[in-house]
Amino acid sequence: MSKKIFIKDRYLSSDKMTVCVPVVATTKESVIEQVKNSIAASAEMIELRADYFSFLYDKQELSEVLETVAEIAKSTIILFTIRTSVEGGQIDISEEDYKNILLFVSTTGNTDIIDVESSHISECTHFVNMLHNNGVYVLASHHDFDSTPELLDMTDMYDKMQETGADILKLAVMPKDSSEVIRALKAADIANEDYDEELVVVISMGKIGMFSRIAGSLVGSCITFAALEQSSAPGQIDFEDMNTIIRILDKNGEN
Repeated sequence: MSKKIFIKDRYLSSDKMTVCVPVVATTKESVIEQVKNSIAASAEMIELRADYFSFLYDKQELSEVLETVAEIAKSTIILFTIRTSVEGGQIDISEEDYKNILLFVSTTGNTDIIDVESSHISECTHFVNMLHNNGVYVLASHHDFDSTPELLDMTDMYDKMQETGADILKLAVMPKDSSEVIRALKAADIANEDYDEELVVVISMGKIGMFSRIAGSLVGSCITFAALEQSSAPGQIDFEDMNTIIRILDKNGEN
């Protein structure tokens, strides 16, 4: 069953992977520069990794940056993410501050999707509903940089994220061997088949898991992340290389 979310003049789909470029920068100027470079490279989607922003707590400057980014990326999907240190990010932040910033961003009208680390938020379903009411899509995420849980544990993680009402469900895990990469892909395949509306994302990180960033579309994974200037997670493939691989796979798939 094909599932799609239409954003701007693009869409995310269980039938194909959209390549998302992470913007990993600290200053207002460097964020804008990376966004411009991503657009020039024809990125369909960008992720603003706001946990790197030196101005994250300055709402005026944050709002100005988001407005500028939205003007530059008129037809590009914008994902806003604060990756906390608990899940491999760059910032220690209280739940209150985390939620307040995400809610503020959702009111600006300058982002399309907001990432929510669902397991670290109390009353997450209510919070997701608040974000939806402000007109954004929600990507619920869970990251394990230490291991790949058992299959039933991963499907349970997807279920818990799905129960929040999020539109996209992302699970990223760290494998120790190829069997764990296959296990992560299997968990996503089960989740994709189980849910009628929600899209899924699966990432097996590191060098061993690199294959999942290419083959995720086989199990309905709708987004893959590729580095244009600087990677935001271990195992990310170069943006141009990723696009070349996808073009080859798409071309051969037509034959």
